[in-house]
Amino acid sequence: MSTPLYPTFEKRIDDAVEQLIQEQVTPWIFMKSGTPFRVKRRDGQEITYQGGEFNGTPRAVFWSRYIDPFLEELAIKEIAAAISQAKEHKVEASLLLSEVQGLLTSASKKVFSQMAEVDCGLRGGGDARSVALRSVEGDIQRISTFIEKHIRSELMIWSPPPKPEKWFEESKSLRWLIDRSSPGFSSLVSFLAKHF
Repeated sequence: MSTPLYPTFEKRIDDAVEQLIQEQVTPWIFMKSGTPFRVKRRDGQEITYQGGEFNGTPRAVFWSRYIDPFLEELAIKEIAAAISQAKEHKVEASLLLSEVQGLLTSASKKVFSQMAEVDCGLRGGGDARSVALRSVEGDIQRISTFIEKHIRSELMIWSPPPKPEKWFEESKSLRWLIDRSSPGFSSLVSFLAKHF
């Protein structure tokens, strides 16, 4: 069963991916149209080609982490939003983050699959059947690892390991037993738990 926030994040991520494909992947189709082709990297640097072949430098640029910074930014933004929404709506963060991780991984697959289609069309001169589709498994794995690492990090922040001090304070029956058998010992344990 999904969290109540799943539909919200599904829509947010789907919309962001459609925009990313529209603005950063689809324009490459027109690279060989004869008119200057321009897109911007995530850092604002412009990529420009006019005519020419896709194989070689343009293809290397297309596949050498061109899209990764956009996907990484989306992941960081949506993970932060998930944490914020989980706190605000009192939803279990680990469940929501797991859902967001799945959505972001699916979104990455969609982007890289679309890139493979564009790549195939450009290499095949418009006839995508004439060339093999590029495998995107390594690309998907790279972004999936990035997403997983950031989710894991947020979960560690969200639920830090219990401190001995907290455990000792919550164990009233143990404290009572220790006080009865050895007066002053619980004060020593409490002091040690706070400082070590």
